[in-house]
Amino acid sequence: MTLNDVTAISAEPVILNSTGTVDVNGGDFKTTGTKSCFVNNSANLTIDKGSTTDGTFVSEGASCINNSWGQVRINGGSFTTDADIAVKNCGGLRLNGGTVEAPKGTAIDISGESGDVQLNSGTIRNSVTGVRVADAGDSEIDLKAVTFENNTDDISLGKDQQINIKKSFAGTAKIRVDDPARGRQITTDNEDLSYQNKLKLFSMNSGYIIGYKRDANGVEYRYLADANGNIVNAVNAKATANLGAGEQELDTATVVPENTPVTVTANIPEGAEFLGWSAVRADGIALKLGDDQTAHFKMPGCNVTVEALYQGGNGDIDNPSSGGSSDVVAGIAAVALTGAAVWGIYETGTGIYRVLNMPGVPMPSNRAGLATLIWEKAGCPEPQTVKSFSDIDDADLHLRQAASWMEEQGLMDDVKENEFRPYRYVTKLQTCLVWDKAKEKSLIS
Repeated sequence: MTLNDVTAISAEPVILNSTGTVDVNGGDFKTTGTKSCFVNNSANLTIDKGSTTDGTFVSEGASCINNSWGQVRINGGSFTTDADIAVKNCGGLRLNGGTVEAPKGTAIDISGESGDVQLNSGTIRNSVTGVRVADAGDSEIDLKAVTFENNTDDISLGKDQQINIKKSFAGTAKIRVDDPARGRQITTDNEDLSYQNKLKLFSMNSGYIIGYKRDANGVEYRYLADANGNIVNAVNAKATANLGAGEQELDTATVVPENTPVTVTANIPEGAEFLGWSAVRADGIALKLGDDQTAHFKMPGCNVTVEALYQGGNGDIDNPSSGGSSDVVAGIAAVALTGAAVWGIYETGTGIYRVLNMPGVPMPSNRAGLATLIWEKAGCPEPQTVKSFSDIDDADLHLRQAASWMEEQGLMDDVKENEFRPYRYVTKLQTCLVWDKAKEKSLIS
């Protein structure tokens, strides 16, 4: 049966479909009792826009669609209810377009092991819960390119439930689970190219954030991590910890709770000689790591920067740019001592250079600060081309000019094509070397 731009008002279901196939193209359907507009039992239902109407489907006191063991395809139209659920699905569902909203409840409820669900497109809005998944068993639930608007929770997951969020999802999603716990998995294991860390997912469970895990085999997923922690910035090293989802590598977006054991392993060039560790706590308290290339510490209640120091090998110390004539600094910092002596010599060497060459100059903590410092000391010269970096706001003309000029002068290199990584940590030694190179080029006095 096919209905084209039909108008219908009923206290009973407008369409009661059992074992058949129904195509609805547009129209204006409304139920005023406690029955759904569409009741689909083990049948096929497709809803498209019509030739003269987009399709408006409203139920008072009931779901707009109640699907049991059938196949429903929503390609267009708007679905609204004042009841608890707008689309109640216990079957196969394809959301390819249209809008769904339930101001007093859940826009799309997925429950029961009944088939696969693909939320490919469309808008889910103005609801207490956008998508609810509960007791879905082995049913596959894919979220691809849906837009969420003005929902209290965009996704709600029942106990042990997960959702497969594809890389085509470019929006944001607020997620709440019934059983929050450290390490609780949110998305299904995914062996695609790394993308899940870029998904904008936000936890609605108090005390948790949504962390990211990728193992050595490329399997990745998102999980609940403790929100109360700080970050580890590892330079020339890899930092790992168990945050509830097994041992994983940390990056500067990973929150590590206080007292969590952290392991750092030096990552130095082939043929280089490991000298020791520079470990700096944001609160100024010393953090000693010992003399081995693999070290351990318990996360303090503040940010930590850990740097592996080395000399020789096929590459220099990880400087923002190579070259420069700071032999005294590089030489002192590369003295083959171990343990606390390395850190002391390193601090002394950079300190001497700064006293002699940079009196009163504040030390930047990241690439943005370093670029701005040198550029401003040079008199803010205009670069030949002001680049657009993917990780610098176009409105931040000051930083874009500084970064562009620094690259043109060979003082700082691209971290990655079209990326500047403005907030990557820089050491005092890196700052001294770039300052010296700028002086050598007569760019600053």
